[in-house]
Amino acid sequence: MKCVVCKKEYEKNGSIVCSENCQNIRLEINRLLDKYTPTNGCENCWGDLHQGCTVECKLEFKKARDFAVELYELIRLAKETI
Repeated sequence: MKCVVCKKEYEKNGSIVCSENCQNIRLEINRLLDKYTPTNGCENCWGDLHQGCTVECKLEFKKARDFAVELYELIRLAKETI
């Protein structure tokens, strides 16, 4: 498995992070995502798996997903330069 934060290989079973440091980073990313993309896409949709979403909801969901990807890329870049 690979850590979801730093993408290093590790031996732990059942975990998504390789260290306490990566866990803290993951929690902070989740906090920022909740703060800046609170609806995570479709707050008012009537269907599962985005069936029935409006165009606006789909765009909001895509922006939230793109934001998450960029946050993780920023963390990986910062870890490489330290």
